[in-house]
Amino acid sequence: MIIMDILNANQSDPVLATGDTRIERLLSIMMSQGIGSVVIKDRENPAYGIVTERSIISAMAKFGPGMFTQTARTLMTSPAPTCRPDDSIRQAMQSMTQLRTRHLLVTSGAMLHGLVSIGDLVKFRIRDTELENSVLRDLAGARMLGVGSQG
Repeated sequence: MIIMDILNANQSDPVLATGDTRIERLLSIMMSQGIGSVVIKDRENPAYGIVTERSIISAMAKFGPGMFTQTARTLMTSPAPTCRPDDSIRQAMQSMTQLRTRHLLVTSGAMLHGLVSIGDLVKFRIRDTELENSVLRDLAGARMLGVGSQG
């Protein structure tokens, strides 16, 4: 299974904001939509950035209450960590582990295809594992019944 399979199944576009969006507004967006990150794209930065729950917590430690007046441009990780649509789930999980991140933008060149989270990857990995186990159980059961044996 590849990352594009996850994007096709999720059928939701990442939430976008500009670099001048205030953190107070980003928090409101994240809470109302039940998401852990917002993709940042603006004219001043050709690469996509990302603001995550983790970057907001870091900003709280750095700026205190003044964090709410900061902009996405100040807090975002840029360039955002990425993967390709044809990457395997395993490759994406390895990238997340190495980069210590929970979100990857799915890009090819300058085109943004979507966003995957560690939760998305785990869910699909579990589904694949359950399917493999089911097939193996069916094969083992068929062998025990002698289906396909010559004798």
